[in-house]
Amino acid sequence: MFKKALGILLGILLLVFIIVGVFIGLNYHPDMDLAELKEKYSLDSSRFMVIKDMPVHYSLEGKGEKYLLLIHGTGSSLHTWNAWVEEMKEDYRIIRLDLPGFGLTGPNPKKRYDRIFYSIFLETFVDKLGLDKFHLAGNSFGGYIAWNYALNHPNKIDRMILLNSSGYPIENKTTPLGFRLAKDETIGPWLQNITPRSLVKKTVCAAYEDDALATESTVDRYFEFLLREGNREAFTLKMQHIKHDNSEKIKHIQPPTLIMWGDKDEVVPPKHAYRFHKDIKHSEFIMYENIGHLPMEEIPERSAKDALEFLNTSVALSN
Repeated sequence: MFKKALGILLGILLLVFIIVGVFIGLNYHPDMDLAELKEKYSLDSSRFMVIKDMPVHYSLEGKGEKYLLLIHGTGSSLHTWNAWVEEMKEDYRIIRLDLPGFGLTGPNPKKRYDRIFYSIFLETFVDKLGLDKFHLAGNSFGGYIAWNYALNHPNKIDRMILLNSSGYPIENKTTPLGFRLAKDETIGPWLQNITPRSLVKKTVCAAYEDDALATESTVDRYFEFLLREGNREAFTLKMQHIKHDNSEKIKHIQPPTLIMWGDKDEVVPPKHAYRFHKDIKHSEFIMYENIGHLPMEEIPERSAKDALEFLNTSVALSN
């Protein structure tokens, strides 16, 4: 009886090892060559600026007297703003960039990804561009960086737009699976080599209300940027280092702010939109029905039109 039970146990363990081995074999992905990624994802307007030994990828497009700086969210890239640039480039000179840890910019050599690091980075980026006064917009984590910058430099920001911005503590149950796994200090390191494309697709789909928007080419872009050398480690470290420990200061934001949100957001709860609107004295608020975490991608024409209307208004806001 004992030998039979032992044999069954060993058989089960062998089966588990085989399954794990197959899973690892299918989902192990080496880093992608940076030259290949640049060839595939650089824009005609792409530029690179070296900041603290990082080759920061950014783009400058459009025309007009005023500048608009766009900041993407976690796991994304400057490509998330493609449609907005097309809609707004006749009105503004538009700057967008790949943040450290993402896109073609790649990892921070110091492996630091907390709020203070990103605040100092953005200050340096803006100073190197020579921007004195500009509009600022950010989505998700990009919104977090944007409003923290606005707190420290209120006189440099003309108007600000926050699209589904992070800022307040979020319950884990509302966070996409890929983000939760990366945040786990035990599982996160495994994702630096074992990176299921299916997990990336599931996480991308969670950002849209309409899964059809998560096309194969879109998922490929997210997945392949993640495979840029150092980006997987940066992603897990960023998820573990970022703490929403500054939300009590949101009520001190001075620049007029437009809050744009999708009511079906599964990444940052829509209830946070109302908190931003309540805490920011000079703010306007738009809630889009049946839209998820990325209004600038899901309804680009409508959201860009609303953004332009706000940016072109010179009258001060009030709650």
